[in-house]
Amino acid sequence: MKKTIGHRGVETNTGETTYKKTTSSALKGAIQLGITHTVGSLSQKAERDVLMQDFVVVESIFFPSEGSNLTPAHHYSDFRFKTYAPIAFRYFRELFGIRPDDYLYSLCNDGLIELSNSGASGSLFYVSSDDEFIIKTVQHKEAEFLQKLLPGYFMVRY
Repeated sequence: MKKTIGHRGVETNTGETTYKKTTSSALKGAIQLGITHTVGSLSQKAERDVLMQDFVVVESIFFPSEGSNLTPAHHYSDFRFKTYAPIAFRYFRELFGIRPDDYLYSLCNDGLIELSNSGASGSLFYVSSDDEFIIKTVQHKEAEFLQKLLPGYFMVRY
């Protein structure tokens, strides 16, 4: 039996949290693989000025469990990872003095810690083991809304 709040559920027999029928442990692993891939591929792209079109970019990559020429093999189900505005977020990390290797170490070296959440949205929250970063799952519409806010943060800087 399963209890659900929004897209968040809890398997009553195991007590494991689920999000859209995916266990929290699998979701955390997929997020870490996706972040590692994204930051690694960004390091191969030349640094340049951020353009307004960088804020609307959504990159999507498929991670088959057996791996591919772009992704490593893993023990999770096949999944697709979407990265919103990767060049813009690289800019923001640089602006705040967050080096790529420190970012990866914080989010991907150790397991993410799930925070308890009694909110009505059913989102899951994770914190890095060093308490430097928080990750929140969001619905597609919320992701689109947040992405529309990004250029405003960039414009405030100038």
